[in-house]
Amino acid sequence: MARTQAVGIAVLGAWVGWTLFMWFAATRSFRTVDRVLRKPNAEFEQAVQPLTPEQTRSVLRYLASEINRTFFRFYGWMQILIGSLLAALLWRQSPRDTAGLVLVSVMLFLVLALTFIVQPQIVSLGRSIDFVPRNPAPASMPRFWMLHGAFTGLDAVKFLTGLGLLVRWILRG
Repeated sequence: MARTQAVGIAVLGAWVGWTLFMWFAATRSFRTVDRVLRKPNAEFEQAVQPLTPEQTRSVLRYLASEINRTFFRFYGWMQILIGSLLAALLWRQSPRDTAGLVLVSVMLFLVLALTFIVQPQIVSLGRSIDFVPRNPAPASMPRFWMLHGAFTGLDAVKFLTGLGLLVRWILRG
């Protein structure tokens, strides 16, 4: 049982840590665009010279969006794998940690909803507005931000659930 518990702690710790990393990466990508545009080096300025500043910003933000979309697609699928493995581990554990299994199942359910329902809508809507001027804001922007907020909120619930379970397992250790 001690080995199973150690593996569970390691897997859940990696899952929780990866979530924090994804939050960091997603926010940094757009801040990096702004930082590059504020202080571009000479080679960059020369390369984008045919573009207006707004076109350059749009292209870089599109690239950041596509990178984030790729990362979050992979993140979703890997969370399904990690969550399934952790649930299987808990299911086979004897004696069974029913509360832990329920919490991991809730986390896995949230990941499934985010990966198959929320994320595809964000991607589709995001791509439809990537090159649309922001002033005035596109009519679909409130829906985009609602979906983005739903994703962030549900991912935070999943994170806090995992963090709580991780603390429980460590303290119980």
